[in-house]
Formats: sequence, structure tokens, C-alpha cells
Amino acid sequence: MLATKRPVFFKESSICLARRAMDPPGGPSGLPEGLLTKAAVTGIRTHLRSSCLTLLRNFLSVTSGCWEALADALNATGMKAQADRALQASRQQLNLMKGGRAARNRAAIFYEWESADNTRQLKRQRDSDDAEARVRAAKIARGLGAGVQLPTSMVDACELVLLNLENLPSKRPPVSSSSQRKRPIDLDFVVDAVMSNGASLSINENHWYDRDGGEAWAMEEGDVGEDGRRILSFSLSEKVLEAGQNAAGADELKDSDKAFAEQSKLAASKAFSRVLLSASNARSEAVAEMGKQLAARLAWTLSGVKPSVEIENSYNMAVMSVESAINESEGKKKESTAELLSFVESHPLVSTCLTFDMTPNMSSQAAYPKDDGGQSNSPASSLSLRVLNEAYVCSTDAKNDERSHKKKYEQCLDVYVSTVVNACNMANKKPSDNERKRVANLAASALSHHLVSLPALTPSALNLVGAMCDIDEVSKKALIKSSKQTIAESAAAHAAKAAAEKRATAALLILRDVAFQKDAVRQSAIDCAVAIAAGRLPASQTIEDKALKLVMNVIYPKNADCANKVVESASKELEHAAIFSIENHEKISKANKANARKKEKSGHAIRSPLLPQSEEEKHALDRVRKPVVLFMALCVRRPEIIKIIMEMSCEEGADVLAKAVKTNMPKLAKAAAVKHGAANIALKVSDMASEAEVPLLLSFLDNIAPANEKSLPSQELIDACHEIQRKRLDANGNADPQFIIPVLSGMKREELIHKLPELVKAKDDVFKSSLRRMSERLGKYALIFRIEPDQIETTLRGMSSCEVMVYLHQLDFNAVGLPQTRYLESIQLCLEDDSLFNDQVIQAALDHISGKFLEGEPLPLAYMRTVILTCSKHDSLHSWICHVLLPRLVEGRVYNFKRQWEGWMRCAKSLENTGDHGVSSLEAIQKLPEEQLKVYRAKYPRK
Repeated sequence: MLATKRPVFFKESSICLARRAMDPPGGPSGLPEGLLTKAAVTGIRTHLRSSCLTLLRNFLSVTSGCWEALADALNATGMKAQADRALQASRQQLNLMKGGRAARNRAAIFYEWESADNTRQLKRQRDSDDAEARVRAAKIARGLGAGVQLPTSMVDACELVLLNLENLPSKRPPVSSSSQRKRPIDLDFVVDAVMSNGASLSINENHWYDRDGGEAWAMEEGDVGEDGRRILSFSLSEKVLEAGQNAAGADELKDSDKAFAEQSKLAASKAFSRVLLSASNARSEAVAEMGKQLAARLAWTLSGVKPSVEIENSYNMAVMSVESAINESEGKKKESTAELLSFVESHPLVSTCLTFDMTPNMSSQAAYPKDDGGQSNSPASSLSLRVLNEAYVCSTDAKNDERSHKKKYEQCLDVYVSTVVNACNMANKKPSDNERKRVANLAASALSHHLVSLPALTPSALNLVGAMCDIDEVSKKALIKSSKQTIAESAAAHAAKAAAEKRATAALLILRDVAFQKDAVRQSAIDCAVAIAAGRLPASQTIEDKALKLVMNVIYPKNADCANKVVESASKELEHAAIFSIENHEKISKANKANARKKEKSGHAIRSPLLPQSEEEKHALDRVRKPVVLFMALCVRRPEIIKIIMEMSCEEGADVLAKAVKTNMPKLAKAAAVKHGAANIALKVSDMASEAEVPLLLSFLDNIAPANEKSLPSQELIDACHEIQRKRLDANGNADPQFIIPVLSGMKREELIHKLPELVKAKDDVFKSSLRRMSERLGKYALIFRIEPDQIETTLRGMSSCEVMVYLHQLDFNAVGLPQTRYLESIQLCLEDDSLFNDQVIQAALDHISGKFLEGEPLPLAYMRTVILTCSKHDSLHSWICHVLLPRLVEGRVYNFKRQWEGWMRCAKSLENTGDHGVSSLEAIQKLPEEQLKVYRAKYPRK
């Protein structure tokens, strides 16, 4: 099936089948083999012989040269007679195909690609034969004046020429000049007339190169050489040489010289187009190579010569490609790209050659030739590559102006790459155009071979290569689903997306190969790849992810030089992000303020500070997020460059960049902790951070500690945070508790008790953050005051919410130098935080302290104040306070402590007449001793 349907694989398939037929299963005797029964073995052997016979009957067995293997296989199986008849039939079939109509008529058969007995097909075949005969008769009747194209078959061509000899006109066509030397009518004259469709018979007398251009050269035959060939010499006519010298050397040309110069350019243009088209359509590879080499040299020699009509589309495509590159460029790049247009206009044939293979519907076979198997050979034979090599050779010639020629080579390379990019963009814009898609795929495939094989590359060319990754538009088209879209359109869109992604991936591979093989432009290639990964150069999300993997997993680990250049490029992208953030700072601030005012009016809660506060800020964060993520990935491998991202994020006005860094800080902190150790990386980052970068250092420390409940910060990390705290004292020499907040949950409770005064002294936000951190992993113990199992070797870590309230009340503020007002404010802050200290937590803490009071411990100073505040804040605790807490305090003789007694009476008074059914402190008041009851009633008489 493969051999008959795909002629490319006919030879290989036939040889494979012949080998198997010569060594069939079952051996010579055809016995059962393995799991195969004798019937199965016989069936396989029969099928192998019949398949070999079928392939031998096909004429492709003769043209491909595999008939010998098939015949030998059949001879080995005892089918020599059948093999000879099949080979004779295939040769007869091939001869009939090569022969003319007369030979087939003599054989009294009709040649068909697929034989069938259907009468309708036979009738169509006869009709087509009759129509072809009528066309042949009409051509013969018209004669050569109307022009006849020679058939590809030599037999038909000779037959047609002989038939038209009788129809030659008796006289030549009239000419304006009687002085024209007549050409004798011979076989060459007839063949030229037939092959040129009669154009050679109607000569334009206004064009000297059409009239007698061939006479400008004279050929002389010399003696016969040793190789048996006669030496030929060519010389230019003196008149033509004199006219050319006058046209080239004179400042002011005469009318005749001007006409000669113009016609010379026109003749050169037509001759060049003939060379180019002949080379592209030549069947012989040697002829094609010679034609391309000649076209490449002529393109640079014939400067200023416009292309002919036959190849004008290629020149127009070059102009369109350069104009498209100019429109997409910005700033200085736009000025340099604009110079390409003048280069295209000054070297039209060079631009035509560069774009010839990428022009849709041109008669070019391929960007470079194929071998017999259809596989691409080396791209050295590509026309565009030859043109580029010619330019490079001129740039290295010591006789030439090296700078000007080098610039021409660079511009030539840029034009070529921009043409490839434009071909890809044209295919993306029209997914249903298969010709554009074919040309784009061919151009992208050739580009990957050419750029690696070129002797020199330019940064501008690599930037143009990066533009091939801009496939976001075609990707979005494939995702659009509409009821008006047909199945064919949807399939074409998805196919175009897949082809575009393949070309964009090829562009990334080009950048990879250039970075590995071209030292001179390695930095430029890496810059382009990093810019795509960072989102500065437009690309789809899929290609950006591939670029990120290419940079981090392929280029960076290659060697130290590649790694250094990747870091340098990533630093540039981060700098671009910082500049973008600073330039848009004012606009984003205004948008955030306006959005905040709207939320205040509508009563919406303020969002997290790390979330975007407006649409403008959201777009800016999306813009700077990718370079931040890329640079953070490099920071994991090189911790010393964390200093760079901290410095740029702390620049004035770079708030968006700083927010993006803080948002993605968990990824960096956790990955760096795993790779380098949490304690080591924390100390290293602390040593790098300046005073202005402390917020980012705190964010790093906050995220480096484990976040799940099962794992606590290690003791090494706790010691490292204490070391950082000792090193980074404030202006007054005091330690900043912010540096130990990340590890509070892993510290022992005994240590936290000693650190509590230090935390209370801090600012309110720092104090509340520390309380939340030390209790964050003890949610299930929030209502419990844990007891140390071993008072000597303490093991409890962190503080539950209940424990925090207990130890805050028991804090000896005078001993630690803490003002009483700050002591009371700290408890007030806890009571205001309902998310951490709800009514149940307050109840558990007050209950624990009152229980200790019954055991003989004194009540803390702020205890009754907390009870009074709780009464006013939590109505749900009124019943418990009235029926449990106040009687318990009476039982512990609270009236023996003056300040606590005053607080008890005030609390009892506030709850004595609450109006709630069954909730009153009257029961607790009645439990007072008679003396204390009189004191209470004296101060608060009963109404």
C-alpha cells in the first residue's frame, strides 16, 4: 500500500518486501513456526509472492531500479516465468508512457493511470484524446506565428517541429530597418521560434538587444586541445564597447548614449530574470547551482537595475517587509530600520533574490534543493544564502571600503530576516491560504539553517527573529468560537495556530543555536530570548513559557559565560520594568485614589495591600510580573543578585515593581530556602539589604518560615533571625522585633514570655502581627491554656490566643520599664481584634486567671478593667460573668484588694439591672459578706 500510494518510498518498500519473500516464515519447507499454524504460514508466503509480483508489474519498479531485487525474490520461490512476464509488462507500460500519441495509437491501447472497465471512464478517455488531437490540429493549422510551446516529451517535440516546417511563412515579418542582417532559416531558427512561442519572429526594433544583441559578441574557434575539445574565445564588439564606455564615463550623455544606458539596464533586467527563473526551474542540480551562483553575483553587480515584470512581485514583497518592520520599530531602532528601505531601493535585484523563494506562487522549487528521497540537503545552495555570502566576501575584501560594505552586509541580512518575518505574519493573518502557510513554513525552516551557517550575524537581525514569536493574534483567533464559523474555518484557524507555534518555536531554537555557536552575538541572542520570556517582546503565553524554559533550563546551565549573560539580560529587563513603574507611578496613584473614594462611598471593604487597587495598577502589575518572576528564578541559583532586585524595587516611584516583588516573594523565599538552607540564605540576604530595603527583607523573612501547621521554623532559622535582630539595631540602639516575628511560632513559650515586653513596646501593627504569628499554628488550642509537661525542659512552642491574653495580664510592666498606659493599650488592642480574640477566647482567659486567683495567685492589675470592657463589648458573656465569674471572685475574697474590689463593684453595678431575662449580678451581690454588702449599697444604693 505504501509503495503504490507514495512513489517516494517505492524502492525501499519493494526491497524490504523482496528480502522478506526470500526468507519467508516456515523456512524452505513451510512448516509451522512459533504461534503460526501451517495454514497461516502458507497464507503469508502466498501473499508475499503475490505482492512482489504486483510491484514488479508496476513501471516504477523499472524507473527506481528495484526490479532486480523483486525478480530475484520471485526466482527464489520458483516463479521465474511469472516474473519475466511481469517485468516485460512493466517495461512495455513505461515505453508507452514515454512514447508519443502515435506509438500508443499503433499499440491500439489507451494509457490510463488507473485501469478500470467502467464505460464512463473509457468514454472520458476517448473524449480527452479526441480533444487533444483537435488542439494539435489547430496548432498545426495556425502555424508558428501564433506560437507553439514545445511538449516535454522529446518524441512529441520533434514531431511538432517537423509538422510546423510546412507552415513557415514564405517571407520574414516586416522590419523598420533594411540594414538588419538576415538570419538564415535553419533548424535552430525553427526550434527558437517554437520554444519562444513565436516571440523570436516578432522582434522589437526599438530594443537593440532584441534586434542584434547577440551580435555584440563574436566567437572564434581555436585548435583542438589535449582533451579533444576545441578552444573557444569570445570578444566584445568594438561598437558596443565604445558605446558602453561613453555611457559610463561621460558626465553629460547624449540622447543616443542615454538610450543605450537605459536599454542596457532593461536588457540586464530581462537577462537576470531569465537566469533566475531558469535556475529555479532547472531539473539538473548542477544547472541550478550555476544559475544561483551567477544570479547572486549579478545581483550585486547590477546595482540600481530594476527587476523585470516576471520577478517584480519578489521586489514588492521586500519593500512591504521592510515597511512593516519600520512600522513596528520604535525610537532609534526605527531610524536604523528606515535605512533598510533606501538599501532595498538602491539594490533592487539583491532584494529580489532575498525574497524570491518566499514569494507566493513563484515558480521556485524550494528554498534549497532536495535529494532523491525528498529530504533537504545542505542549505549552501540557497539563493538568499549565496547573496548574503557575496555581501560578506565584499565586506572582507581589503580593496573595498570595509565599513560601507560591512554595512551593506548587515542591511542585506536584515532585509532577508524581515522578509521571513513578513512571510510568517502574512500566513498568520490569512489562515485559510495554504500557499502562504507553505511559504512561511519553508522560509522559517530555511532561516534556521541559514543563520547558523552565516559567517556573521547582527543584533538587529536577531531582534527581527524574535518578532516571529508574535503569534498572539492567530492564537486568539483559534480560540474564538462563533455560530457563523464553519467547521472548515475553525479547522483552518487551529491549523494556522499550530503552524505559527511551530515557527515561533523554530525562532527560539535559532536564538539557542546562535547563543551556543556565535560568540560575537551571544549577548544579543540571549537578550532577545530573555525579552520574550519577560514579556517585553510580544509573544503568546505558550511561547513565553517555552522561552522561560529555554533560558533557565538550556542556556543558563550551558556554561559560565552563558549564565553571566543571562543574568545581565535579566537585569536589563528588570530595569525596564522599574522604569515603566516609575513612569506610570503618578497615573496609577491617581487611579488608586479615585477607586478608593468610590469604595468608601459604596461601603466596600479595602482590599489586601498586595492586590491591585485599580485597573491601571492591574495592567502595570501584569507588565512587570514576568521580568520579576524570571529574575527571581535566577536569584534561586545566584543568591547574590537578590541585591539587584531589592535595589530596583526600592527606587522612588517604583511602587508597582515593589508590589510585584512582594507578591512573588513566597516563591523566591521557599525555593532559596530549599536550595541553600533557610538560615544561611536569611543571613546572606540580611547582609545585602540596606535600610531602605528593610521592607523587602522583612517580606523575605516572613515567607521563608514554613507556613503549614505541621512544620515549625527550625532552631537554626530562629537563631539566624535573632542574629539579624542584633545586627540591625535602630538609631537609638534598640532591637527591632520585626526581624523575629517570622519565627515566633517556632520559639518556645518561655522565650516568648521574655520577648513579650519587647513586642508590647513596638508599634501597634507590629504588635498585632506578632500576636497573630505566635498563635497561627495553635488554632485548635485557642481556648486552652496549655500546661508544660516538664517544667525543667520546656517543650511548648508558640502561644495560643488564650495564653496571650493571660500572659499580657500577668506582665509586670514596671519591672520591664513599660508605661502603664502602653500596658493597658496592648490589652485594649487585643479586645478590639475579634478575629483572633473572640468572646470565647476572652472567656477562657478570664476563667483561667480567676481559677488561679482561687488558688492564691493575685489578680493582675488590668483584670477587672478587662472584665468591664468585656461586659460592654460581648453581651454573650453577661450570663457567665454574672453567674460564674463574679461569685467566684467573691469566693476568692476580691474585696480584700482595693483596686480589684472597685472594679468588681462597678462590674456588678453595670449588670445588676440589665433588663435581660435571667441575667443579673444580683445573685453575686447577695453572696457578699454583710460588711462588704453595706459598702456596695452605700456606694451604689438600690433603686
